[in-house]
Amino acid sequence: MNRLKQLRTIFLTCVTFLTLVPFNSQQAQSPSDRKFADLILHNGVVWTVDSKNSLAQAVAIRDGKFIVVGSNEAALKQRGPKTQIIDLQGNFVTSGFNDNHVHLASAAQFLEFNIMAVSTQEEFVARVKEVIGRLPKGEWIVGGFWGAYDEWAEGSAGGQRREHFAPDMTLIDKITIDYPMFIRKFDNSQFAANQAALRAANIDLSNPQAADVEFLKDSQGRFNGHLRGKGVARLFSTVAPRNFSRERRVQQTKNALAEIARFGVTNVSDMSDDAQLDIYRELHRNGELTVRVHFRPGLDRWKEFADGGIRVGSGDEWIRLGALKGHIDGIMGTSSARFFQPYSHDPNNRGRWRPLMVNEKGEFVEGKFLGYMLDADRAGLQLTVHAIGDEANHLLLNYLQELNKQNGKRDRRFRLVHAQVIAPQDFKRLGQLGIVAEVQPFHLSDDMRWMEERIGHERSKGAYAFRSIQASGAILSFGTDWPGTSASEYPINPMLGLYAAVTRQTTNGKPELGWFPDERISIEDAIRAYTYNTAYASFEEKIKGSIEVEKLADVTVLSRNLLRVAPRELLKTEVIYTIVNGKIVYRRREL
Repeated sequence: MNRLKQLRTIFLTCVTFLTLVPFNSQQAQSPSDRKFADLILHNGVVWTVDSKNSLAQAVAIRDGKFIVVGSNEAALKQRGPKTQIIDLQGNFVTSGFNDNHVHLASAAQFLEFNIMAVSTQEEFVARVKEVIGRLPKGEWIVGGFWGAYDEWAEGSAGGQRREHFAPDMTLIDKITIDYPMFIRKFDNSQFAANQAALRAANIDLSNPQAADVEFLKDSQGRFNGHLRGKGVARLFSTVAPRNFSRERRVQQTKNALAEIARFGVTNVSDMSDDAQLDIYRELHRNGELTVRVHFRPGLDRWKEFADGGIRVGSGDEWIRLGALKGHIDGIMGTSSARFFQPYSHDPNNRGRWRPLMVNEKGEFVEGKFLGYMLDADRAGLQLTVHAIGDEANHLLLNYLQELNKQNGKRDRRFRLVHAQVIAPQDFKRLGQLGIVAEVQPFHLSDDMRWMEERIGHERSKGAYAFRSIQASGAILSFGTDWPGTSASEYPINPMLGLYAAVTRQTTNGKPELGWFPDERISIEDAIRAYTYNTAYASFEEKIKGSIEVEKLADVTVLSRNLLRVAPRELLKTEVIYTIVNGKIVYRRREL
């Protein structure tokens, strides 16, 4: 124990010394027998995202950190016989994108199979053929979420509908004999099963024996695999695996990591399960982890993590712990976000509170959720809480004030997750309380399909109000919420979020002037929200988030200069290189 105390003292002394010693240049000092750079990128437009918003031509990297940020000449002085040198040919370089909010285990499954945006039977069959081509026989196919874009067409600003789609399971029965398949509509109002799944559940269509299950027929009077009723999910839960095999999950994770790298993301904040955390650790041990992970379990597990010695900053530069994720209300996609006033399209509905807010009867319990927050905060854990509706955000700000009162004010960096609809009187409190607004700007582009229909024009003024959040003094942090909700698909691509933040338009360019255009922000602020600010949100701004000497060498190289192109060009911008810890984890194929 004494030895551990000595090592801790030495460590803290070193950290304090390194913090106090200033770097007066963007080139690390070294003796004459210094090592050479491992990687040099030169002839580029390097936007450092540092405090001065500096531009540079080149960087040199050694041992996973920047050793030079400056001119071509300064960087090339660090080359040696084994240095890898890349001519950027004028391409744009920024700090690697840091996504503040992903559900990677769900995204990995979603990448494997989803039909959320599918609108034809041909597309459906093609998706099924694709997934069974990758799976061993006997594996279940689940998910689906069809119909999410039927009522509100993808890319529309509202009011556009498409022909309703429902998968015809008879079309895939022959090719899925060895693959039980149980999928659902986005709102869980219907389910669909193939013959293999029906056999596994011992369902005899000529003599239905499952309670609360209705077998549906299509317009021609045929049963095409569709079911509904309270008993459907319960029936299939007895035969379908609750979790995929570890081998399948590892492969899904590798697929997801490849997708992350393809879009220039070098860091994610993930809210998956413990099995996913174990997979990260396994990949890290094997040298296969290609993204840094800030991992956030549920708020209700605060004591377990506190007793295990987890605090803000626990972990290493690859896998970081110390934050917890809670939920206070529902989501807009299912009209369950909590509002002061009823939904415009549903006068009897104000949304709902999540389980930690209510008792076993579903009744709101004053202070129940606050109790969890107070305990976790006292234990030195960071709080991050989902809030969508204006009443949910208002109550959460009240709770944060109570946190300051009971536990004392300090640098908590409380992450208000989504901060989606803020009441006018609450904006000023965001800055006063030191809020980090953990928002996902592409929500704006996708969700405007239904926003005014559901909460009206006036309340929508407080929705996704990026400029007002920023003006309040709060820190604006960006991410995606990948893969989305049961009603929306949110890709991992940062370009979609940057585009949404600076245009406030759908991907189809609607409305022409932007939705509440006064809430647009600059591209510089948007990039900062996607890099430095998300590092700050995790107490990691001293080691990542900008391109500076001694910081971790996480870099994204892009095909267009984001500071100069027209906003529409953001959607055409491609990633040329993704570099994590000084190693290239993705390069565009033609290079």
